[in-house]
Amino acid sequence: MTEDALPYGDMPDTSFASQYKRIFEAADCCTQAQLAAVLEVQRSSVSDALRRKIVPRTWPEKLLQKKGVNPEWIRSGTGPKYLAPASPADAVPPVIGIADLRPLAACPAQELFNELVRRALQSLGFEARQDESAPRARVKKSKRDA
Repeated sequence: MTEDALPYGDMPDTSFASQYKRIFEAADCCTQAQLAAVLEVQRSSVSDALRRKIVPRTWPEKLLQKKGVNPEWIRSGTGPKYLAPASPADAVPPVIGIADLRPLAACPAQELFNELVRRALQSLGFEARQDESAPRARVKKSKRDA
């Protein structure tokens, strides 16, 4: 009996060598010095990552901010390569502050989803109600609408 291919295709390649190669491709670099310049880190940081075989978590974030590269694509090679146009005007703004730092594995999916929805609504000008019995959003009125 032969095994059929998985319905979702091949397993993602999350090896360090593959991630490192995708980072160089996304940054459009050929040398460690060029990569260090794009990532705004010391060249020794690039050498250290290669020696330890660990991609620092800030590198995919920096490539997302600077070039619109999908961090999941860097990590696993799956999904679209770009999430946003790679122009500086359309780059993702840096995170201003984080209230609670926890490992991703310690965050329930519902909590992550709620936070994403809250931020999306907030960026559109909606204000979440404090009343838990009526979890609706309302539009903030500007001075000229009043």
